[in-house]
Amino acid sequence: MSVVMKSKDLTLYGCPMHYIKAREFISECVIAEQVLLIVNNGDAVDEVINSLRQDGQSCEIESKQTLTTTIRVTKTK
Repeated sequence: MSVVMKSKDLTLYGCPMHYIKAREFISECVIAEQVLLIVNNGDAVDEVINSLRQDGQSCEIESKQTLTTTIRVTKTK
């Protein structure tokens, strides 16, 4: 059985909108649900991960491509 995860492309947003859009997206999830966030490489990756971790979410880098990074977030609160 495969698990279908929701994903959100945040590559069109700059700081701080990529974090705000990520937070809004995660707020619609249930506890323990996992989602994928696609962000531009560079500062955006650290900013989104650090901000979501400060919010209490669990974040890990899922994959890195040439221009983007996919972050797996597990909603914890």
